[in-house]
Amino acid sequence: MNELYLKIIAAVAPAVVLAVTLIRKDRRPEPLKWLLAAIGLGVLAGPAVILIGNLVLPDIPADTFMGAFLTSFVNAAIPEEMLKFLALYLIASQCRHFDEVFDGVVYAVCIGMGFAGLENILYLIGSDDEWLVVGVARALLSVPVHYFFAVIMGSFFALGWFDRGNRKFYHTAALLLPIVVYGLYDTLCFSISLDTDFSALLLLAFFVGFRYIRRYVKSLTRSMLKLDEYGTE
Repeated sequence: MNELYLKIIAAVAPAVVLAVTLIRKDRRPEPLKWLLAAIGLGVLAGPAVILIGNLVLPDIPADTFMGAFLTSFVNAAIPEEMLKFLALYLIASQCRHFDEVFDGVVYAVCIGMGFAGLENILYLIGSDDEWLVVGVARALLSVPVHYFFAVIMGSFFALGWFDRGNRKFYHTAALLLPIVVYGLYDTLCFSISLDTDFSALLLLAFFVGFRYIRRYVKSLTRSMLKLDEYGTE
């Protein structure tokens, strides 16, 4: 098989597995066309982020801790999560099947995995002999964290969508929480690669944070499913 095809399969497979696993938990499955639409919007967010980065955002060197912090938020977390939020809002406002809290999680994950899949393809195609190592590392870390951000965003977005009185609060949380978590995650990734006295401590903080967020996302997913089971007002 052509190496390019292998790279694409390796890049997309983790996102597909996570998306399908989450979708299968939905007691009232969403129409396939809307799931594909959400994935498509996630894919389109990738070129949009690149375009915004080239035309609007500053080029911030990540060779210091402050540089890593700024580029993580300004060039990655903020534009990416804002576009995902807009995509989720578009789906919710146009899809009449968006009628349960867990639907927010499902569509947010489809958007996030569409974005992560394209991002993975670009990384692996840009890699040479080490593409398999890059693919494994991203399958274990980068794709799951995009999944985590999506579950957080989708949960709070849906809570606000069905609770008009608290919509501003929940939707603010749906946007800000993924940005903060993503920005800190990227900062740690950049900082670990820097040869500093704090590299070991940052590596420990990275794995502790990753484990905590994974547990929180699992709990959040169960909570959203229970809300639909007992009904929302």
